[in-house]
Amino acid sequence: MKFADNPQQATEYLRRAIPLMVKSSIPPTPLNYALWYAYVSGAIPALNQQMDKMLEIYGTCPNRIGEQLFRDFLIKDEADNAATLQQALLSVMGDLESSASSTVQDTEAYNEVLQESLAALKDRSDDEGLETIIQNLTTNTETISESTRLFQQKIDEAQAEISKLKKELHESRQEATVDPLTGLYNRRVFDTEISQLAALPQPDVSLIMVDIDFFKKFNDTYGHQMGDKVLQYVARLIKEECSEPLLPVRFGGEEFSMLLPGIKVPDACELAEKVRKKVAAIRIKQKKSGEIISSVTASFGVARLAADESPENLIARADAALYRAKEAGRNNVQVAN
Repeated sequence: MKFADNPQQATEYLRRAIPLMVKSSIPPTPLNYALWYAYVSGAIPALNQQMDKMLEIYGTCPNRIGEQLFRDFLIKDEADNAATLQQALLSVMGDLESSASSTVQDTEAYNEVLQESLAALKDRSDDEGLETIIQNLTTNTETISESTRLFQQKIDEAQAEISKLKKELHESRQEATVDPLTGLYNRRVFDTEISQLAALPQPDVSLIMVDIDFFKKFNDTYGHQMGDKVLQYVARLIKEECSEPLLPVRFGGEEFSMLLPGIKVPDACELAEKVRKKVAAIRIKQKKSGEIISSVTASFGVARLAADESPENLIARADAALYRAKEAGRNNVQVAN
């Protein structure tokens, strides 16, 4: 998206954008400056609609969503892995250009033969002359047909290569934000988002920390493959209960978290209890022995961000509540002091 604002207008947009960014605890990155410049200019109504929706839900615009809005509305070409992608696309286009050039040359040659043959037909009436002309046309028709077939093959190959590149680009972006085993957001996303929410003038967020009980013992007894399966089951249950704007995260190892913007402690406890019951109901069947494993449980710690509290302290309080749940016999929910 290009803006044709004069210097005076551009300065005015910037003066309006910066206070809004400060108010919403938006990190002062070049990407965010561009995003909020576009927002205050009103040049892209669809962007403003999305941004207003995020501000209403979160009180800010989380980094992961800001990056997506930037890609969706301010750039048409992907910035991630630009050099590699550009080189690959140039290679594809080079092959197509070469094939197209060859096909054009063959087509021009065929047109010349066709014109000559038509002219010869007007002047020839004997069978021998006609046979020579038809043979010449047949040979050249086969040549242009093969050339066209090869060009179509090149187009098909190019389309397949471009699809592959798009898939790789999507996967590389996913790797930066998503835990590959569970499909939940990773710690990087969690750290960014909790810092942003905590920096709001009136932060409104709760946190649930989750830890699978006796997970090391489970791994030692049933093996790491079964352990991974349990992690995936628990992650799926957490994800099912965390629609936007709630953020489900694999915190590390067998520990998960749920970051809950706009959720008060009673509702957070209700959500934790709902997930706890679902985890306790997990039944896993071993393929080799046919044994049903039903000993999976998890403990939960719930905390709410206090005024002027750091993200680190919030996490520590939620963890302390989690350990109290462990000490109380596990498979229960405790609230932080």
